[in-house]
Amino acid sequence: MAYTVEIPKQEWFSYFELLSERAVSHPVRISVEASELGDQILNRRLPLMGIDVETKGPSSGSIEVTLGDMHQEFMHHVDAPTQVFLMMDDSGNIDCICMMSDDESKTLLFFEGEEKVQAWYHSEQAKAEEHMSGL
Repeated sequence: MAYTVEIPKQEWFSYFELLSERAVSHPVRISVEASELGDQILNRRLPLMGIDVETKGPSSGSIEVTLGDMHQEFMHHVDAPTQVFLMMDDSGNIDCICMMSDDESKTLLFFEGEEKVQAWYHSEQAKAEEHMSGL
């Protein structure tokens, strides 16, 4: 049974920074669902280079996804994101990251390939378990 969790906005920067380190080179597919454009697949199975949250300037708060390798690079900018959801399988592996924007569009980042990427960073999970055992 798959499940979905929302990443709180104040955690986007740190979550994507850690995820980018763990999932670098993992093949992903980006698609966008928007009422004026319909559903669009933007790329297929390009390696993840990073997911960044802009913290300064006029694009502050936006999310930038960079994919590619030595031969090609693809960047997708998510303007005015309002919510980010992780869609995971039963083992806690990421199936998809859904980024909702204030124009009601959705950017979907699908994690593909044989190897899986865990949704949560293990040291964070260990800290949480350590904290819970102390209660």
